[in-house]
Amino acid sequence: MKSIEDIEQEIKDEFNRLPDVDTKYAYLFQVSERLPAMDLSLKNDQNKVVGCHSDLWFHLSSTEGKYHLSADSDSMVIKGIAALLVRLIEGRSAAEIQRINLDFIDETGIWKLPSERNNGLLAMLEHIQSQVNQADDHKIVKVEDPT
Repeated sequence: MKSIEDIEQEIKDEFNRLPDVDTKYAYLFQVSERLPAMDLSLKNDQNKVVGCHSDLWFHLSSTEGKYHLSADSDSMVIKGIAALLVRLIEGRSAAEIQRINLDFIDETGIWKLPSERNNGLLAMLEHIQSQVNQADDHKIVKVEDPT
């Protein structure tokens, strides 16, 4: 599996090959359209990202300690950013997800929205990392009785 840093670099390279911001947004919209549809039952208050101006849902699930992120938004831009996060998170451990930051987004040249939208980026990452923390808090550790 590629490292998070390698995937971030791939994403930066994909966007930085494009000639201008309009082409970058068009590509981001294509990325958003490739995001698998999210089950409607997962679009609930628990999965809704608070602090994002658009409606955005993230659902994090895990199998054998490896996480999978489902996402959807009513905004093509936000959905595209969410799709990039899905790409980063797929198959990662809780520890890896906790180390993710969104600095690579700045290097793509796509995030030229008003400053209050930057809070939305932070809200996305905080929501995902909070879900990872909650999942870890609910793990039951089985301790063998030494007697």
